[in-house]
Amino acid sequence: MKEKNSYIGRMLSANSKECVVSALTPQNEIPAFGSMLRIPTGEGQPEIYGVVTDVTLEEDGFLRQIAGSADISEEVIRDAQENRNVPIVIRTAFIGYMEGDRVLHLLPPRPPVTLTEIYPCSPREICEFTRKLGYLRFLIDIANLPAGELLAVHLRQAAEAHVQMGDTTWAQRAVEEIMELLSGTPDGLIAVIGAIGDADIFTNEE
Repeated sequence: MKEKNSYIGRMLSANSKECVVSALTPQNEIPAFGSMLRIPTGEGQPEIYGVVTDVTLEEDGFLRQIAGSADISEEVIRDAQENRNVPIVIRTAFIGYMEGDRVLHLLPPRPPVTLTEIYPCSPREICEFTRKLGYLRFLIDIANLPAGELLAVHLRQAAEAHVQMGDTTWAQRAVEEIMELLSGTPDGLIAVIGAIGDADIFTNEE
């Protein structure tokens, strides 16, 4: 049974590997780079899971006018940052799906349809999907992204969820899996391990 957390946006477009989501949400609720999202596709259909690979805050005419002003008051800036619904575009790479209680670390059989609601994953949902580690190969292979940065921030979030649910060994197992996947590319392995080290993902396991 899925948790009833609020959706953060609706899908604009999708292909077999990723989707683009339009969101109108306060700045402190924007999904973070590397965080996991869940995409229901209909009654009895797979639930698709993805990882945020890019977040863009788009401009509008009013913001362009403000930014071009020579003198902007603190009140105007604060109102634009805190009260305006800034258009946000979130790019999400698919990492697998669930059929009932079965987790499949494969690309979904078909992309979700336009305007499908997108949900942030709860700690329980993160743990349920990432308990096995086969999905990590998708994060390593995403083109035009630094794999080390993406893996580091994702592992930090997922490790926190696993610790919260009582599993203090997940992060170590995940890093070992990544080292195995990158064993044939020493330069890539060094970059990834360096980023993971900077993320301090093991501090939550103590």
